[in-house]
Amino acid sequence: MSEQFVGRDCVVNFAIGLPSANPSSLTFKQLGMMRGKSMKTSWDTVDTTADMSPAFTKTNLATFKAVEFSGDGVTYTEALANQNEFKAHVISPGSTTGNQPMVWLQLIDLDGSMYEGPFIVTEWSDDRPHADAATWSTSAMSNGAVTFTPA
Repeated sequence: MSEQFVGRDCVVNFAIGLPSANPSSLTFKQLGMMRGKSMKTSWDTVDTTADMSPAFTKTNLATFKAVEFSGDGVTYTEALANQNEFKAHVISPGSTTGNQPMVWLQLIDLDGSMYEGPFIVTEWSDDRPHADAATWSTSAMSNGAVTFTPA
């Protein structure tokens, strides 16, 4: 097996649940018919530079981590793709999550490496061009501890 892989072989799963949920108690479903899948981690920092910082060089400390997910795909109506369930929860979240568009996401690479954590979905978009495939896109931001587990 090659060490390289293509994004189409990665899987995105979701489960509707609160950030306080135990992920092993949730029912994850694949968000199917995806094309792009992206996970981005960034840290906020504070400047700790002072009059005796080494060689007049700025120093910093990391304070808070933010993880952002984005993805897109081709619109399918079959229940197997689970797109309508995810979309319905984002547009009209129910009492299970306090009427908030909260989900748990897993992004699993071909080698088994995995991002997992609670997110709040910040955007859902449908595109229905006149002479092309109907598509969708979504984005979410971390809403608690997101972990990365290497294979």
